[in-house]
Amino acid sequence: MDSKRSERSRPAQVQGAAAVTKGLRLLQVIPELGPEASARAIQQRLEMPRPTVYRLLNTLEQEGFIERNPLGGEYVLGRQILRLAQQSLTQGSLQARFRPTLQAIGKATGETVHLGVPYGCHMTFIDKVESTDAVRMASYIGMPIPMHSTSVGKAYLAALDAAECEQYLEKLRLEPVTERTLISLDALRDELACTRERGYAIDDEENEPGIICFGRAIRAADGTPAGGISVSVPRYRLHDDVRQGVIDALFRLIERATLTPRR
Repeated sequence: MDSKRSERSRPAQVQGAAAVTKGLRLLQVIPELGPEASARAIQQRLEMPRPTVYRLLNTLEQEGFIERNPLGGEYVLGRQILRLAQQSLTQGSLQARFRPTLQAIGKATGETVHLGVPYGCHMTFIDKVESTDAVRMASYIGMPIPMHSTSVGKAYLAALDAAECEQYLEKLRLEPVTERTLISLDALRDELACTRERGYAIDDEENEPGIICFGRAIRAADGTPAGGISVSVPRYRLHDDVRQGVIDALFRLIERATLTPRR
C-alpha cells in the first residue's frame, strides 16, 4: 500500500486530541517521578518543549488534577483525580451491593427499577432492571438525569443534611423537562420536605410524560447518602394497590439491604 493510500485510510484526528494525549502522558509521569516531580524533571522525562509543559501544568493545576508543593515546587496528583477514582470505586461497590435489591424489587413489582448516583449536579443511572411489561422506559445505564425532576434525585437531596442540600439547590439549573417539572426553588424545597416526611420521593410525570416514579435514598457503607433506587410505573396502570405495592417494596427491600451484614 502506498503512502498516500495509507494516509487516506487513517481516521481523522479529533481536534485537540494531541493536547489531551500530552496531558494524559503528563499525569502518568508525575507518580512515576514521585518526590522528584518538578517542572524541569517532568519536561525532561516527556521530552516536550518547555512552554508546552508549563502550559499543561498550569491548566491541570487550575482544574484540580494536579497540585504543587508550595515549598519544594514538586507536583502530585490533585484531589480531582482522587475524587474521580473514589467515585468510580464507590459506584462499582454500590452496583454490586444493591444489584440483588434491584432484582428483588423488580420481581416484587414487575416494574422498571433504577439505581442512580450523584455526578456533579445530575444523577447518573449505574444499574437498571427492566420491567416485565411490554411498555419499557428509554433509559440506559450511564444516562445523566436531572436531580430536581427525578425521584432518585429528590430522594438523594432529601437525605442530605440541610447545609449540603442547600449547596446543591444553589447550583441546580431548574429547567423544565416536562410541563409538570418543578422549576422554582420554593416548590422544590417544599417537595423535599414532603419527601423527608413520607420517606420516599415522587416524580409525577416530571421527567417523562406518562411515567410516575417512586424513589428511596440509599446509603454508602459509612452511612452517608449515596444515591437512590426508583421504581417507574406508567400512569395508566398505577392503581392504588400497585402504588402501595411499589412503596412497600422500596421500604422493605432497601431496608433489608441496608441491614444485611457487609462482608
